Amino acid sequence: MKKITILSAVAGLTILAAAAVQAQEGAYRAPALSGDTLKTAAVIGGVDYGDYPAMLPVVPEPAQAHLPPPDPTFIEKASVYTGYVGTLYRMLKAKLDDSGSVASFEEVSRSVIAAVKVSRYQPRGPGQGSLLENRGFLAEMEGLSRAAFLDGNSSDFLINGEISFAVKDSLIKNARKSIYIGSYSFHDDVTGFETARMLAAKRREGVEVKVILDRKVIHTAGARAVKIMEEAGVEVLRYMDKKRKGDYWHMKMLMVDDQYAIVGGMNYSDHYSHKNPDGPKWRDTDVLYTGPAAAETRRIFADIWNSEVEKGGLKLTPIAEVSGIGAPAGSARVAVIFQDPPVNDPAILLNIVKAIYGATERVNIENPYYVAVPAITRAILEARARGVEVNILTNSKASIDAEAKPMADIIIKGLLPLVPAGVNVYLKKGETLHSKFMTVDGVYCSIGSYNFHPRSERYDTELNVSILDKASVAKLDAAFAADLAAAEHIRTMADLGYEPGWLSKIVGKYFYSELSARPALR
Repeated sequence: MKKITILSAVAGLTILAAAAVQAQEGAYRAPALSGDTLKTAAVIGGVDYGDYPAMLPVVPEPAQAHLPPPDPTFIEKASVYTGYVGTLYRMLKAKLDDSGSVASFEEVSRSVIAAVKVSRYQPRGPGQGSLLENRGFLAEMEGLSRAAFLDGNSSDFLINGEISFAVKDSLIKNARKSIYIGSYSFHDDVTGFETARMLAAKRREGVEVKVILDRKVIHTAGARAVKIMEEAGVEVLRYMDKKRKGDYWHMKMLMVDDQYAIVGGMNYSDHYSHKNPDGPKWRDTDVLYTGPAAAETRRIFADIWNSEVEKGGLKLTPIAEVSGIGAPAGSARVAVIFQDPPVNDPAILLNIVKAIYGATERVNIENPYYVAVPAITRAILEARARGVEVNILTNSKASIDAEAKPMADIIIKGLLPLVPAGVNVYLKKGETLHSKFMTVDGVYCSIGSYNFHPRSERYDTELNVSILDKASVAKLDAAFAADLAAAEHIRTMADLGYEPGWLSKIVGKYFYSELSARPALR
């Protein structure tokens, strides 16, 4: 098959992309908004994401049955349970080891707020022009997050698994040179097995295929899928920080042929892809981009891979340096930000908080586990005080996934100081929300694996991209408006239903004791 180029994607594959997605369950369309129309929807003229044709490199294929993986053996089942025991042990040990040895969230938040407020630009209110369009302010943001906004990129948001995995599968199947994947997990389900077999087939064709997965999660989620890959010669780096064994490799990234990059919240599982008709269908978002930012994403992945191979003495081949990649591909400015905690100057958090202080009109936050550290709470409350509209969508007690159920009341607790301040809080209905993005003033967005949750500041490696591009951000705001229309709008404190059970109280006391719902930091 001929190699897909950016030019051909833009010129001819829009219709094919739509056909590929519609063949699965129809084009994504926003539900009708109620009479209580949100300003964020009104600003973009009432349009929805479906009004924007996607310029995606998708080759439609005949519909195929997604076959379930074979049943695991007794030994494979036992290995999974053993993996869970090991994971729980390391989580508890990490909590104990960090007590008093690393900066508290209050201390990190003070540092972040202090750094953000060292600025030539005072926060503004509505009608005064977004600071996210001020080059001087953006230069300060670049310095804080240690990542430059690179000019000349294309970007397309992939709303939900049907679209994202149609693109991912096409990119993998059409790869001619290299495939690099970083993911929290591959699962032993339809999606995990299909992707593993595709990667194995490409490796047999001679394509370079390298995958980084968290070592602990392999044993609890995807040991059989990983075995398929490794037996075909796919190089799998089982990531674990030897000094901090309770930390997790949480970033999600796909890089194909040094040209196409995808970052977001989706792992390789039926929860995200929706390939299993009888399985769960979580709401999630990825972004596809090309251009200089894709080249920077490759560099970050290669640096991590090569460093781990060298210091660990692993029998894996290094990633070679390349030149001549990352040619301009569009008008979006994109910064690629990697964060490996715990640090006192967390790059992604600094970028996000700086963006909130630059807001003059609205901040839209969609995040599944909203357990914000104090710096975010303070930034949001100060934004409301100067008249900025703030909308937050997160999981409800009903929609949150089973593994995170003990966290549900902690989420509600974190929202308590926001509702009286006039923050528009929405709770997801139905299936689990796993999407992780924020937009500001219709000009900026941050999207990736980062949760508004203490783990992203203490234990989890994360990868986000920040994008400056009105056309791209309008698409994401449209999808956000659709999500809000299908959610429950919390109008009073009583609507939050904060009634923590015994398990939530234990989790809150022993795992979130460092957090404070107080709006101010001394």
